[in-house]
Amino acid sequence: MSEEVNTLWDAKKPGISVNLDTGRIAIHRTTLEIMGYPEYYRFLLNLRKKQLAIQSCGIDDDGAHRLPEIKDRETCDVNSKDLIRLLYRSCKWKNTMSYRIQGTGFPEQQTVNFNLDDALELNEMKRTTEAEGEA
Repeated sequence: MSEEVNTLWDAKKPGISVNLDTGRIAIHRTTLEIMGYPEYYRFLLNLRKKQLAIQSCGIDDDGAHRLPEIKDRETCDVNSKDLIRLLYRSCKWKNTMSYRIQGTGFPEQQTVNFNLDDALELNEMKRTTEAEGEA
């Protein structure tokens, strides 16, 4: 019998979810609120410290991404397989799991920092192979 551990997620705190299978980073609405729903944002990564930040920026800043209009959704989805592969490999995350990370907001700098060592396993991804499809 496996021992299951439940962790409470505080929906009022900023967060992101990362999924290798879909190549998607979901930036939670609370993260965007702290950043002031910027027109442009960028990711800042420090692998040595295992820190990821999302920061408001200008159109001409390195790594700038335009924030799409968010209507009734709770997340802004960003597709970046290369960044996600780098995160999984560097953090030694399980390729079969998706992860959620709670962040620390700095509204005055329009930045949210994430300690990658604090990633929570969210759920196992359903992977299908050609062999499974033939069965």
